[in-house]
Amino acid sequence: MNRVFTIPFMIDGTLGADHTFTFKAPFDMTLIHVSMSNSSANAGTLDIGLSTDTDGWKDGAAFGVSGACTELAAFSDFDGAVAAGQYPTADDGDVITVIIKDHASHMANPCVVFTFVEG
Repeated sequence: MNRVFTIPFMIDGTLGADHTFTFKAPFDMTLIHVSMSNSSANAGTLDIGLSTDTDGWKDGAAFGVSGACTELAAFSDFDGAVAAGQYPTADDGDVITVIIKDHASHMANPCVVFTFVEG
């Protein structure tokens, strides 16, 4: 069985702009689950992809509001041009891009947790 691991992204406080995170895949890996929320009633969005197509895995997923979570877990949830309705994969050395897009009224304390499997 492939190892399962999580990668969290959290920003304390109220957002005033979009935030972009990038990291390099340490080995081949597959994204199987995303959970995301924020503590305000303002739903920003999330883009996920590779550096070559920053929304290729998921484009514009709405954050959960007031502490409720939005979950991406089905094949069809990953509907970006690269993922095309399958669990997205990254090869060893690929640069994964996560963009938290702020809401016009500003999200607060956004949290995103990715669950990957090795391979």
